[in-house]
Amino acid sequence: MTSTVFKQLYRSALADSERLDEDSVLLDIGAKDGKIASALADAIGCRAIVLDIDFDEDATDRDCDLIRGDGTEIPLPDDSVDAIVSNMVFEHVPDEEALIADTARVLSDDGVFISICPNRAWPGDGHGYPLGMPWLPESIGGRVARPYDQKYERGEGWYREAYHPVWSITVRRELSRYFETVEYRSGDLLDLDLDASNGKQRLLETFAEPLELAFSSRLGRRLVEAVFPTPVYVSKHPKRGRRRPNG
Repeated sequence: MTSTVFKQLYRSALADSERLDEDSVLLDIGAKDGKIASALADAIGCRAIVLDIDFDEDATDRDCDLIRGDGTEIPLPDDSVDAIVSNMVFEHVPDEEALIADTARVLSDDGVFISICPNRAWPGDGHGYPLGMPWLPESIGGRVARPYDQKYERGEGWYREAYHPVWSITVRRELSRYFETVEYRSGDLLDLDLDASNGKQRLLETFAEPLELAFSSRLGRRLVEAVFPTPVYVSKHPKRGRRRPNG
């Protein structure tokens, strides 16, 4: 998928939150370039904050505030943002539940958290590794990853430090611990303007009919959610005072 598709998806999900306006604050977690946050904030007319441990050079040219920090310890007050987006970030943090817990802390009571991540149930991973990479134990995966990390100039420790595949069913369970409402919204992808020249988007168009049929029933939705490569969740109504288990 491309950032263009994700921008459409975020706009669609944010449109459901009628209270977002020029006084709102939108937080994008883990966006080094700030593209999606600045585009969404421009469409809404609100303030955009981008949080990451590092940024691309062109991020400073975008209309958003850049904050260096860790998504598991967001340097913002409780109940201080109205919308949060997270695009392909869960798989890069060792403890995605800590990130989810802190999004619930900083999000307003009527705010919305939209998260997109790759699903470990799918053999491809979107990081240039061979098929099946998400399923390998770390001891084997580290050896397989070495030439690919060198090819993409990611650094010797990238696989060990920044590659932590997640299961969609685990992400849903963790989101449900901290939010009253969690919606699976990958079906929204079928309503977007897809680029037929893009292989992944063309594949999605090819399977649009059977996917729509599957989404029409509760059992079908659950089965798709378990295996679909790009789970999209829209979470609302953060649970106040919720503490992590053993944390």
